[in-house]
Amino acid sequence: MDSGISITAEKLIDYTAKKASFITVKNDELEKIVGISSKQMAEKVVDRVAFWLSEKQNGLLYCKLCNRGPFTKKGLFLHLTRLHRQEIKTMLEEELKREVKAIL
Repeated sequence: MDSGISITAEKLIDYTAKKASFITVKNDELEKIVGISSKQMAEKVVDRVAFWLSEKQNGLLYCKLCNRGPFTKKGLFLHLTRLHRQEIKTMLEEELKREVKAIL
């Protein structure tokens, strides 16, 4: 089960970084990643993790993980996916495990 969670978390990193960077994502993009049956759970997990990754201050974007910034949307996305990829994956794994436990 853990390997499935790890694989899912890996697939969700870029999507989560986009959400945290306030980049518009298409509705069906998440469905393509996790499938229709897991979409609702994945949305919850992604939203929770994205909340801890970035913040807007006076219209400027900052990374909550290392307090760097300000960034443009694309700049923050690149920063998150290049510098914090493993941290985001770990956060996603923890949230996915929590969601799966709640179901079981």
